Order: sequence, then C-alpha cells, then structure tokens
Amino acid sequence: MRKAIFIMLLTVLMFTVAACNSDSLESFNEDKELLVNRISELEEELSSKDEEIRELKNSLDELREERDRLEESINMIRFSAYARLDDYDASFYNLANIYRINSKHEIIDDWYVIHEENFELELLGYEDARKVDFYILRLESDEGERLLFSDTDNGDGWKYTNENISQIINKHRESTSAGFAYKPHFVINARVTLGNGNIIGTPKLSIYYK
Repeated sequence: MRKAIFIMLLTVLMFTVAACNSDSLESFNEDKELLVNRISELEEELSSKDEEIRELKNSLDELREERDRLEESINMIRFSAYARLDDYDASFYNLANIYRINSKHEIIDDWYVIHEENFELELLGYEDARKVDFYILRLESDEGERLLFSDTDNGDGWKYTNENISQIINKHRESTSAGFAYKPHFVINARVTLGNGNIIGTPKLSIYYK
C-alpha cells in the first residue's frame, strides 16, 4: 500500500515539474521574442538617426560653402572699392556710362571679368578731346601704372584694342604663406587731353581676365 502511494506521489511530482518546465520555457520564448523585436526597433531608430545626421552634415557643409562664397564676394567688392578709392564721386555702376567693353565679359562682385582674348575698351564721350591715353595698374604689385595706348584719332571713338589681352591682363603669381597664388586684378583708366590743353583723369575700371 505504501509502495503504491509513493509511486502515485512520484508520478504527480513528475507531472508538476514537467508542467513548470513547460511554463518556464514558454515564458522564456516570449521574453526572447519581445527582446528581439525591441532590438529590431532600436536598429531601425538608429538607422533613421544616422540618416538625419548625414542630412544635417550635408546641410552644414552647404551652409559653410555659402558662407565662404559670401565672404569672398564681400571681400572682392571691398577690394574693388579700395582699388577705386581715389574716385570719390564715381560709383561702380556709373562706369557703364564712361566705358564700353566690346568683348565678352560679365560683372562679378564689382569687377569686370573678361572672357576672351580679343579685347576692346572704348571711352565714351570727349568728342572734342585731342588725345586719350589709356593706363593700367596691377594692384598686387609695386610696379606703378603704365601706359597701354595713346589714341589721337577719334574717327571711330576713343578705343584701346588688344587681340591678346592675356599678355597685359595676365594671372601673375603672388607669394603667400601657403606657397603661390594667382592674382589677376587690375584697374584701367584714361587721361584725356581736352581741346584747351587741360588734362583730366577718368574713373578707374576694375577688371581682370579669367
């Protein structure tokens, strides 16, 4: 009888342990699945944040480039104003009423940028003048201004023409802390001998050959 009871209790205990093990395994599997899902969610969030960081870095790079471009533009405008400092009452935008450039060019940051070798500069007005002398000054040098051309015939206007302007307005080397840099900035102006013999100077034209 005792043996039968013992066997019965042992059987009940075995079933109880088996049931507990089954519940524990099921609970473990559920926890594991939740953890895997959470890891997957975190990986997706991380990937999304990485993409946001990349976009922010790209935006920052673009803003830095725009800042550098604006700083360079401001510096060039200031440089043009400095080059024309003696022309107290002459606005840069009034230069178009004084000179005509009959060559391919564009205006960038208050500079006339020449895009072709064949260059022609015409001084407007002064129909009764005797002579017009065109002068050029290289800005980043101590050379001083030099005479380009003297025009004594106003039959086709007061003009300076050069088929190889890069030989005059050339990219010259300037020593810097980082080595050498090319600085192609010049100003051109004219001295007009009037009919009465008086000589007057014209405003400076800030120019370079690209």
